[in-house]
Amino acid sequence: MLRSLACSCLVAMGIAVGGAASAAEVTIRFPVEYSLEITPGLANQEFKKLVEERTRGRVEVKLYPSGSLYKGLDLLQALLRGDAEMTTLISAYWSALSPRLAVFELPYVFPTKDAFYRAVDDGFFEQAYKEVEAKGGKIIGVLPFDYLVPGTRATPIRKPGDFAGLKFRGLGRVNLAMLQHLGATPVSLNFVELSPAIQQGLIDGLNVPTDNYMIYKWHESIRHVTYANYYIAFYPWMVNAKWWNGLDPELRKTVQEVALEVAKRHRERAEAESKKAIETMRANGVNVHVQTPDERTEWMTATRPVWKQFESQIGADLISKVEHYEQ
Repeated sequence: MLRSLACSCLVAMGIAVGGAASAAEVTIRFPVEYSLEITPGLANQEFKKLVEERTRGRVEVKLYPSGSLYKGLDLLQALLRGDAEMTTLISAYWSALSPRLAVFELPYVFPTKDAFYRAVDDGFFEQAYKEVEAKGGKIIGVLPFDYLVPGTRATPIRKPGDFAGLKFRGLGRVNLAMLQHLGATPVSLNFVELSPAIQQGLIDGLNVPTDNYMIYKWHESIRHVTYANYYIAFYPWMVNAKWWNGLDPELRKTVQEVALEVAKRHRERAEAESKKAIETMRANGVNVHVQTPDERTEWMTATRPVWKQFESQIGADLISKVEHYEQ
């Protein structure tokens, strides 16, 4: 009996030891501001699944959605401190750290998604984010989303002058400057602050990707949406540079490959989800207008002075390079 008990104890110990041995060697804390149900969240979930599978459990990815761990500039600083290893935080926040990155916020800087993808595949983003790397963050990929499109409660926006007099949520200094240039009153709010602001009528309109209107039920208040491609939303796939450089080379290679694979495959998903969101909004009575080529030309002309306003901050060289992709 004692011998049997001893064997049982050894088996139990073996299981315990085996369990400890199979625990992840590396944990990636991956906080984001948004819900995992929106389109970029689906990519984050796919990334987690593939990394954990391909490293055979050596790496565990812990996702913290909806600003539950950090949000906004606090999230940016947490990544630089090493309190988070990875994030996909929308591009506008990074220009607070590297002012030249405001180049990505210029109105109609990427008038088509093909222009945006050419810049991604050409390595332009790695060049632009060099200053961020010097300050502790490193870009390992670019997760695309959709254009931030204007939605309003009561007044459809068809012409640049239709912004006049509206309290409008903007994102980043350039977008806020554009809204002000068009006669709106810009309001700066974190993503997690939007729902109460909409419910309480604190803003008349906002710029968000198409799928947000349905997922967060903002379509119940925002009844007019114009698909204007003046500001493409994307998420620099960022890691803490010190942590990244100290990561086992084999694991670093796998994580890098998965991030690039997921981001590239995500392009088709993002496009499909955008079209689906437009159809769903229309089915729910939202007046969705897709900007015509003539309207786009009018809006581009009306917002071009914003480029001049930020030229000294961004640098004429970077503006010249990004203009190459407009063609």
